[in-house]
Amino acid sequence: MTVGVVVRCKDGMVLGSDSLATFTRGVPVARHTNKVYVIEHEDLHHPVGLIGAGMTAFIDKFVDRVKREGISVAAKEKKKKLDIVDFSDNVCETIVSILLKEYVFDKNKFFGAPLADYSLSMIVAGSTFDGELRAYHIHGDGIAESIDGYGTTGSGAAYAELFLHGFIPEPGRVTVDEAVKLTTYTVKGVEIMDPNVGGNTQICVLKFQDDKLVVTVLENSKIPQSGAKDKMEDILRKISTEMRKTVSETPRSRQKKQSAK
Repeated sequence: MTVGVVVRCKDGMVLGSDSLATFTRGVPVARHTNKVYVIEHEDLHHPVGLIGAGMTAFIDKFVDRVKREGISVAAKEKKKKLDIVDFSDNVCETIVSILLKEYVFDKNKFFGAPLADYSLSMIVAGSTFDGELRAYHIHGDGIAESIDGYGTTGSGAAYAELFLHGFIPEPGRVTVDEAVKLTTYTVKGVEIMDPNVGGNTQICVLKFQDDKLVVTVLENSKIPQSGAKDKMEDILRKISTEMRKTVSETPRSRQKKQSAK
């Protein structure tokens, strides 16, 4: 599985993910691989950033079908280039629904038993025609859900939500540079909790330059990974200490502290 994160910033948007993936080779095989994609196409008004979570085979199939036919078919039907809303509603929902049908319903019907091991979810981010940055969570059944502030996906999503709640109390107020660091620390914090998350953090940045959306996958040297996991360990230890203090206090001791204030 994975953890994927998107953070809306006052000067752009940041996507982040871990790089540990599990492949099925008779038994699960762990490898480090790319989970952050930049999709560019002549029928897209702006490029799109994407994080895939779930089974690697389905993520690869989705990206391949989107590039080979999904975007061009949707653009032909709408008779225009696509923005992020069109991409989410008319490309992602369609392709994911088709994959679900083929590899779950059709396959199970053919074999007469529930054999399919289907796992796919994504976060996609890009711009509308009028320059508004938006992000969407694409669920495994194909439904697209708008993301406000920040969003997460993958097996470590719940942990990531907790860390982001502490890191970003006011979504939309942080800068891209700040969000790159906060996203990296969030992913590294999830790595402590979730054995399915690991490897280098991958970061993708969306920013406008001269009215053109530029989607860039950062080099490892530009991502503050060194020591991030250890610092998150320290944070968790401090939280643990405060939690123990809270539950060990008696009502009388709490009353004394309040009186002293």
